[in-house]
Amino acid sequence: MPAASAEPSRALVFWQRFRKNRLAVVGLGIVVAMAILAVFAPQIAPHGYITEYINAMPLDGAPLRPTWHMPFFLGTDGVGHDELSALIYGARVSMEVGVMATLISLVIGVVVGVSAGYLGGWVDNVLMRVTDIMLAFPIILFVILIDSVVPERTVATVFTSIGILAWPGIARIARGQTLSVSKNEYVDVARSLGASPVRIMLLHVLPNVVSPILVYGTLQVANNILLESALSFLGAGVPDPVPSWGKMLGASLSFYLVDPYLLIWPGVMLALATLGFNLFGDGLNDAMNPRTARG
Repeated sequence: MPAASAEPSRALVFWQRFRKNRLAVVGLGIVVAMAILAVFAPQIAPHGYITEYINAMPLDGAPLRPTWHMPFFLGTDGVGHDELSALIYGARVSMEVGVMATLISLVIGVVVGVSAGYLGGWVDNVLMRVTDIMLAFPIILFVILIDSVVPERTVATVFTSIGILAWPGIARIARGQTLSVSKNEYVDVARSLGASPVRIMLLHVLPNVVSPILVYGTLQVANNILLESALSFLGAGVPDPVPSWGKMLGASLSFYLVDPYLLIWPGVMLALATLGFNLFGDGLNDAMNPRTARG
């Protein structure tokens, strides 16, 4: 009976630590809200993101200013797209790119970092020198280069290119944690019993390095969302007609004096998304590592 209740009590302790951090709970709420917008965008958005409501635009071609009644609660952009619907569908793009790119970089970074930390020797030297080389180059230029040579740029190519270039930081953390875990007695026991290096890394090392990697991955989602927005702002991100907050910011530069709301709302959504993931990541770190908790 005690053994059966050990795991639930551990989860309960984690939740109690997490909810004590009110900012972390706020961050979790923001993340959940963004996820809901992303998943249920077709049901929540009042209009489609492709439809151009030309008849709703003034004759001078400027965006329709926000009105406090439907059907255009936040007005339209310069080509007649409903601003509110574009913001909601933009959450889908940002969450998809942020999460998927992070998952790809987590897989690559964990494989490289754990292998380098456990195997050591020339394997460690080679993998870490490759990691150093990757860290020396600006990721945004590499992503633009990759997206410029692919035959057809899609959301998948954007988050794939980000994911395969954003792993060095994760690899360094995984390596450092692996070097510490590899010194434990249970690893020596498994090695003395004839367990293969792959088995030891999967069953004895990896489960004990997950916590800091998970925290870093949560923070990395926010960074990838900002990176995707920067790429879309520069015209190298998601293709038309898929809406993106960064693309909306770029398009609003032509009308920011006429309608500053076109510039404000995408910026607010980006700020909320990055703030939510950063607060959530800080809360995870405090709950998983109570010795580092603040206050």
